[in-house]
Amino acid sequence: MENSKLITVLQTFSTSELREFKDFVSSPYFNKNKELVNFYLYLKKIAPAFPPKKIGREHVYQSLFPNKTYDDKHFKYLMSFLLKLAEEFIGIKQYEQAGILGNYHILDACVKRKLHKSYKNLRQKTAAVLEKAPYMDGYFYFQQYLLAEVESKHFASQGIRKISNELQKTADYFDIHYLSQKLKYTCEMLNLQKMLSADYQQNLFDEISIYLQKSKHKEIPIIAVYYQIFLMLTDEKNDGHFEKLIALLERHSGKFPPHERQQLQIHAINFCIRKIRQNEEPYVEKALQLYINGIETGILLEEGILSPFTFKNVIKLGLRLKRFDSTDHFISKYSDKLAPKFRQNAVSYGLADLNYHKGNFETSMMHLRKVGFTDIFFTLSAKTMLLKLYYDNNETEALYSLISSFQIFLSRNKLISNEFRKTYQHFIKLLNQISKTDKPSKLKNISEMIETTEPLTERKWLLEIVGKKTRV
Repeated sequence: MENSKLITVLQTFSTSELREFKDFVSSPYFNKNKELVNFYLYLKKIAPAFPPKKIGREHVYQSLFPNKTYDDKHFKYLMSFLLKLAEEFIGIKQYEQAGILGNYHILDACVKRKLHKSYKNLRQKTAAVLEKAPYMDGYFYFQQYLLAEVESKHFASQGIRKISNELQKTADYFDIHYLSQKLKYTCEMLNLQKMLSADYQQNLFDEISIYLQKSKHKEIPIIAVYYQIFLMLTDEKNDGHFEKLIALLERHSGKFPPHERQQLQIHAINFCIRKIRQNEEPYVEKALQLYINGIETGILLEEGILSPFTFKNVIKLGLRLKRFDSTDHFISKYSDKLAPKFRQNAVSYGLADLNYHKGNFETSMMHLRKVGFTDIFFTLSAKTMLLKLYYDNNETEALYSLISSFQIFLSRNKLISNEFRKTYQHFIKLLNQISKTDKPSKLKNISEMIETTEPLTERKWLLEIVGKKTRV
C-alpha cells in the first residue's frame, strides 16, 4: 500500500481533516459499509507517517479480519472504495472554500422549487457576503455573475411583466469575468512562448484588444493590471508599459488574493529578467527590488517557504550590483525560510557565489564542495561556477577535464530541458574557444558570438574575460 493512490491522498490530510474524514466515512449518507469504517480507523491510527511495515496489504487485512485468509480481490475493493470516499471528501472541502458557490446552488434549487421566501432570505445573506469580499479578482466577478444570473432566473419564474435590471447585470458581470480571465490566460501563454517557444492560439484576442482600447472595462483593477501586462509582453521595447504596471500593482495589489499577487509580481520580474538578458543593466536593480519586496511582504513565499531558485536569483542580482554586504545579510536572514531539503545546497551555493565575486576563490571552492549534486539546477550552477574558478585560477587541465565531463553530462541527462541544455552547451563552447586563443581577430569574433548567442548563461562574465584577453 505504500505507494498506493489511497495513501498518497491521505498523506495530504491535515490533523483536523483526518478527524473530519472519520465522521465522513461513518456517515450513512456517504457510506453504509462498516468494513470501510474499520479500514479507515486502522489507517487513521498510523497517520500521517503510515510506516511501511504497518501498511503491508496482508498485515492490514489480518488486522481487519483476523479469522480470514488474505483475499486480494476483497482488499482491492476496500482500497478502491475508501479512495473514492477520500476523493469525494477533498472535493467537498474544496467546494466549501469556493465562496458563494454553495449558496448559488441552493438559490437555484429554491427557484426551481418555487421556495420564494427561502430564496429571498438566502439571497440577501449571499449579497452581503459578496459586499464584504476582501478581493476583487476574476473569481469575485464570477460570483457576482452567478448571483445576478440566479436573480434573473428568479425574476422570470415569478411571471412579472416588466423589464428586469438583473439580465443586464448578468451580462455585465460575465463580461468582466471573461475579459479578466481571457487577459490572464493570454498573458500566461505569451510569457510561456517567450520562455519555452510554446505555440498557442490566441483566439479572439485581436478583437478583444481593439475593444479594450476604447472600453471603460480597462479601468477595472483586475482588467487594468492584466491589460498592462499584455501591453508589456507584446511591446517590450516600450519601457513605459513596465512602469505603468508597477504603478498599478502599487495601487491595486491589495485587491487581489495572495496567489494572484504572486503571479502578477512574477510577470513583472520575468520582464526584468528578459531585459537583463538583453544587457539592459537598469533592470538588475528593478528585478532585485521586486524580489526583495515580494519576499518581505510574503508574496513570493509559499506557505512561509522561500523557493531555492528565488533565493539564488536574489543573490545573483545582488552580486551583479556588487552589493556584497547586503547579499551576505540576505543569505543569513532568509536561509531559515528555505525548505530543509534545499537549505544546504542553496546556502552553500550562495556563499560560494558571494566569495567568488569577492575574489576569495579558495573559500568559494570550499563552499562549492558542500553542494550536493542531488538537484539538477544546483548541479548545473555548481559546475558552471567550477568552470569559472578553474579558468580564473589558470587551472587548465582541470578546466578542460570539466568541460569534457560537463558536455557528456548535458547530452546524457534526460531531466534537462532542451532550452537549459542549449544554454549551458553554448556557455561551454564559448568558454572553450576563449581559453584556446589569444588572437585579437578570433577574440573579436567570439565576442560578437557571445553578444548574439541565445540562450546563454553567464554572458556578462564571458564578455569580461574576452575583454581582458583583448586588452593584454
